Amino acid sequence: MSNSGKEIDMPLYPIDIEKRLKALQRQARHETEGAPYVVYALLDPGEPGLQFEEGPFNGIPFYVGQSCEIENRLRRHFRKPQKLNPDSQMVHRHIAQLFAIGRLPRLAILETAQTRSQSLMAELRWGQRLLRAGFELANTSPDIGRIMDVDELTAWLDFRRCAMLASEAAHEGVVIVHSCTCGHVSRWIDPADYAAYWPKRLRVSKIANRTQQCPGCGEDCEWWLDDRRLLAIHTDSGAESDRLSGLRISGRS
Repeated sequence: MSNSGKEIDMPLYPIDIEKRLKALQRQARHETEGAPYVVYALLDPGEPGLQFEEGPFNGIPFYVGQSCEIENRLRRHFRKPQKLNPDSQMVHRHIAQLFAIGRLPRLAILETAQTRSQSLMAELRWGQRLLRAGFELANTSPDIGRIMDVDELTAWLDFRRCAMLASEAAHEGVVIVHSCTCGHVSRWIDPADYAAYWPKRLRVSKIANRTQQCPGCGEDCEWWLDDRRLLAIHTDSGAESDRLSGLRISGRS
């Protein structure tokens, strides 16, 4: 993982920030080799001239993230700290502090993944690993620092996967299961049926909300995510899915 350019003493000009951004985008493009999803860390270079021991990082990790559009994500990381507002994320405030003292973040590509679920799990795993190693992260989710059992981990993953695009859910074989609280037959909705002709940025949670009303009683169903292949097997056998129930959501969100 390369050192992306010479560290710059204060003052730090916008052109310096733009040069580092382009350098990190080139690094990401080279190291990910077109992988669908990328798990990465942002690094503090430390004081000018500071040398780091041989290892995976040439800086101090302060944020772990995952993205299917790593170059655009890096652009946001570098642009938003230049225009902070009361709602700015902790990571952007941290980067703004680095800019203020003349430091430019570095990048470490931690691993790549083929699906959003794999990417989310890898992000969690790396975040927990870095916290155990004593690094302070600007990630706002408390789940990174929490030990979870299988049920909790399943619920966490389902919660994060609710924000998946319909196309991502279709690729993974994820389906939405609606369970009527009045006892009517459960329904399952395949995001693949929506991915082709609905808006490109359509998310799983939006599909679930739009299809949540039970056709039998008109009430809003509880819904959760399941695996299309496993659900089909259990449906054919007349049994309910035995996948861990994960996150059940009821009412309008």
